[in-house]
Amino acid sequence: MPFSTPLALLGLLSAIPLILLYMIRPRPKDLLFPSTAFVREGEAKPTAALNRLITDPLFWIQLLVIVFLVLAAAGPFTEARGTQGEHLVVVVDLSASMEASFEEAEEIVLRYASGQDRTSMVIAENIPIVALREGNGEQVRTTIDSLSPRAVSADLSAGMMMAKSLLGAEGGSILVVSDFVSWTGDDPQVTRRLIEGEGTGVVFVDSGGEGENLGIVGGWIVDSGAALNYTCLIRNYGPERTVPIRIEGPGGTTSRSVTIESGGDHYLTFDAFPGISSVTLDLEDAISSDDRAFVYAPELGAKRILYLGDEGPVLAALRSIPNLKVERRGDYAGFDVVVVENGTVDGELNRYVYDGGKIVYVASNGSASPEYLPVRISGVANDSAPLWTRNPVFAEDLHLDEVELYSHLLATARPGSVTIAEANAVPVISYWRLGGGTAVYMGLSSDRSDFYQRPEYPVFWYEMIGWLTSIPDASESNRRTGEIVRLGETIQVNAPGGRIETDVLLLDRVGVYRFQGRTLAANMYDPVESNLAKGETLNLGTFAGGRTSEKVIERDLSPWLVLVAAALIVLELLIIRRRREA
Repeated sequence: MPFSTPLALLGLLSAIPLILLYMIRPRPKDLLFPSTAFVREGEAKPTAALNRLITDPLFWIQLLVIVFLVLAAAGPFTEARGTQGEHLVVVVDLSASMEASFEEAEEIVLRYASGQDRTSMVIAENIPIVALREGNGEQVRTTIDSLSPRAVSADLSAGMMMAKSLLGAEGGSILVVSDFVSWTGDDPQVTRRLIEGEGTGVVFVDSGGEGENLGIVGGWIVDSGAALNYTCLIRNYGPERTVPIRIEGPGGTTSRSVTIESGGDHYLTFDAFPGISSVTLDLEDAISSDDRAFVYAPELGAKRILYLGDEGPVLAALRSIPNLKVERRGDYAGFDVVVVENGTVDGELNRYVYDGGKIVYVASNGSASPEYLPVRISGVANDSAPLWTRNPVFAEDLHLDEVELYSHLLATARPGSVTIAEANAVPVISYWRLGGGTAVYMGLSSDRSDFYQRPEYPVFWYEMIGWLTSIPDASESNRRTGEIVRLGETIQVNAPGGRIETDVLLLDRVGVYRFQGRTLAANMYDPVESNLAKGETLNLGTFAGGRTSEKVIERDLSPWLVLVAAALIVLELLIIRRRREA
């Protein structure tokens, strides 16, 4: 008989103390002692200890209890070829709209899984996740009780394909439990036909999902400098109602009420000051994930900028940026960024960068090439050339390819530098990390291009100064649920649902996420998911009937051994009680 845990058989050694106990313990008795006993010398007799060991039934009962319990712990089993029930994989929709009917969904899952030997579960969010592999009924109940809808849409087709992969070559059936209000990805009906064409039965079960809902379905941010101007769209998918709205943030708390007609919209606008602000619809409706929105405005302290150069477009652009204090003289170490235009070689700037300083060098002179630059300047090319963005970094939306170059400096990238934009394979904007600091080379001077005449010019400087001084961009700090943030390493994240450890962060709850000194606000802006009005009626389908597969099945014998041991313990108690009564 094979054992799953054979090392547990070492527990049989515990019978040795039991044997010793019965051999050495005294058990005095009142005995009649005949005077003729002394004449029976030399006759072999068993010792008293051995006699007790053989005749006391309690010893044998206790010994058998030990043996059966140790054998049960070792996990004895038998192997035989037999049939194993069909494998059912349940795909559960965890989208936000399922909040209106998740209790019904739980009942459906438990009802279908109750008659199954093996049930796996796939949860369908915007990405599918395996929640259970070939579990029993109790494991299905525990798993479904631990789930709740998230503030995302569900990719039902991806969940069905993952379910098909769990079935493997053995096959089985797939159950999809959803309200079928909306989905992302491929059409579930098309995916079902593909899976059914391979011989796998797929059944759709509608959990319901109808209800009255009103929610925040859109949000927009405009950076106005000192604050973020935030606008959100509130849409009513039910009958006309008056909605209490509460706005909380660093600027205080305000409340108001608005009446929104059936199918109507209301736009709400306010200034979000540095910190976390929130909008809450104080009502009860079918979906709670869209009743609140958060706005994170990065906390911006004033940055000190040292400008070394003449009056011109660069200085004007710097002065136009809020929260920048631009000075023309002072010790390098006291400034967040040093901007040099038409500069010459200065050894102090080299030390400033190595010690962690940030410098921007605006070049127009083809003869000067400071050591801290990420390029080596070797001359001037007087021909015009198209500008091409190679690595956007902080200039992703600035359309640098539309800038006209009258001429450009000839420069060679140094090892370790990153070219942001180039002309004829020559770096025009680049940077590198030098020591503890950063140096940026900018070859778009006002006498060699028309960049300074474009509206993107001050925006370019705003984005670059923010990038150099680690000021987070408002759009990067305010996301939509369903987005994925790759962290690069496994870290702890303070998420709305509690603290988690991950290297890939899925924003699937509305709220604030904090990690590595960063803060993100995530909101569910999804007018389709918030609308519980159903569209087309889906064909629910049927299972392919009752297939089983022949396999080598292991039958665990441990429960039977435990049952025998329990019966022996009961017998032991009865014997002890009878002896005390005698």
